[in-house]
Amino acid sequence: MRVCIGQINTTPGDFEGNLVRIKKGIDAASEARCDAIVFPELTIPGYLSQDLIYDSRYIDRNLEVLQEVCDYSRRAPQLHIVVGCIGRNVGSGKPFFNQAVVIRGAGVVATYKKQLLPFYDVFDELRYFEPGSELTLVEIAGQKVGITICEDLWNDKGSDDYNYADKPMEMYRKQGVDVIFSLNSSPYVQGKCWQRLKVIAPGSEPTIGVVYVNQYGGQDELVFDGQSFVVKGGDLLYLTKAIGQDTFDIVDLADAEVLVPDVYREKNLAAVQTRFVELYDLLVLCLKDYVRKSGFKQLVLASSGGVDSAVVCKIACDAVGAENVHAIRMPSTFSSAHSRDDAIQLHKNLGCWDYEVPIKHGSIVDGLNQHFAVHEDEGNLVRQRLSLDNYGSVADENIQARLRDLYVMHFSNAYGAMPLSTGNKTESACGYYTHFDMNFSFAPIKDLYKFQVMDIAREQREIPENIWKKPPSAELAEGQSDEASLLPYAILDAIVHAYVEDYVSTFPGFTDWLQQQLSIGHTVSGDHDYLLEWTHGLTAEADFLRILSLIGRMEYKRRQTCPGTKVSKVAFGIGRRIPIVERWS
Repeated sequence: MRVCIGQINTTPGDFEGNLVRIKKGIDAASEARCDAIVFPELTIPGYLSQDLIYDSRYIDRNLEVLQEVCDYSRRAPQLHIVVGCIGRNVGSGKPFFNQAVVIRGAGVVATYKKQLLPFYDVFDELRYFEPGSELTLVEIAGQKVGITICEDLWNDKGSDDYNYADKPMEMYRKQGVDVIFSLNSSPYVQGKCWQRLKVIAPGSEPTIGVVYVNQYGGQDELVFDGQSFVVKGGDLLYLTKAIGQDTFDIVDLADAEVLVPDVYREKNLAAVQTRFVELYDLLVLCLKDYVRKSGFKQLVLASSGGVDSAVVCKIACDAVGAENVHAIRMPSTFSSAHSRDDAIQLHKNLGCWDYEVPIKHGSIVDGLNQHFAVHEDEGNLVRQRLSLDNYGSVADENIQARLRDLYVMHFSNAYGAMPLSTGNKTESACGYYTHFDMNFSFAPIKDLYKFQVMDIAREQREIPENIWKKPPSAELAEGQSDEASLLPYAILDAIVHAYVEDYVSTFPGFTDWLQQQLSIGHTVSGDHDYLLEWTHGLTAEADFLRILSLIGRMEYKRRQTCPGTKVSKVAFGIGRRIPIVERWS
């Protein structure tokens, strides 16, 4: 059986654009004399469509495009076309089905309804879809083929506690299938590419072929890595790496060369990792698609000469081209000369546009306070604070950041460039940013810990060495240091990771978690030795609990931040649901 891998980049509601990509795939498969082409989950409407589904016109258009695909299939009458779409449920239960449709000879020959609906992390399919209960078997090229959709074949929850009597894969096995076609819209999480193979490949033994087709591209805060693959009898026959364009590769299940035998075994991890897409490439892809799909071409950001803004500037240049990136330097009286020089050199190396707008905040602060201190009444808040010498002087520092954000937004509004935020996950967890800092359109490194940002900076030849070597500082006061205000990032990264992603909330639990992470080779800090030494210090437990309390108190700030690329198991966004007003944290 010759199968075409229809790994395409869909957009919710872009029915015309999605249809164009589907037609290109059909043409490619037909030209290569394939027996079938398999597209991703919910190919026609795009994924995630979320509450757009409730608009009846949306469902109508989705079904109209399905008919257009049927009509187009007349060009390839022998080809089986497997696409995802939304189906209406005319019976009881939720109003829709997440379904896969098999088309051949201008008509629908089979329909499969997804059975295992994800309800964790960013997924909420039980909000919309009624689960199916029937298998779908189709004969293609003399082979018995079963259809599944994403979770029907596997899940990345690390458990199998769905409340179903049987799993679709096991039911298909009992039916004696030769091949499984699996349609997927599985977003990227670090380590997930390997996890998919470890779970799915053993299920293909001894002789079942599994054609796993995943979409690629950015959608809001999600990025889909593609990484479609074919396994048979536990062996890897195909794995696509291309993510910058639609992929229509051909795999002959009978004659394909074995790339990695018994691919799911731990000994093969190193060999398979060389075929996985890189984290940096996915950050670029997500930003590129967010900009392009939003109708923008130009980007603007504040560039301080620090490592976070340098990495965001590099990602922006790779996403849309340096000629479309506008980097604004905004030095204040506390900004160092080397920060100015580092930023200028970075912009020269990248080839982006450079601007300088000095920040003179002292006179602005004085003027504001004069306007506010006009009431003599002792009941007035300002008068009370001043009389008690309880003025919040940190506001004088923070107004520098607020002015910078104001100037970036002015550039965006005046000249039509999308503004980027430059905050990372560790800072976001601790609320270490002004309210406006993370309120722009998109935050490319929002889900990266500080050590990950540093790792990327070291790998990019355009980023001057001095940027990632110097101590991190917002330069809001003389001698100010980020780590002095919080904790060293080597410690802070690990605390945030343990608490946010793995819900570790006690210090003994944290030390156990750390030992476990290190034992399996996971990187959770830029300096593991320093981190381990800190855990034995007298103030370690108190510092740990202080940071957890800080993370809890900062939920209100994080809720107001813009979307950013999700790459971890739990990111600050639609997948993490914590009350703003609560007394637990």
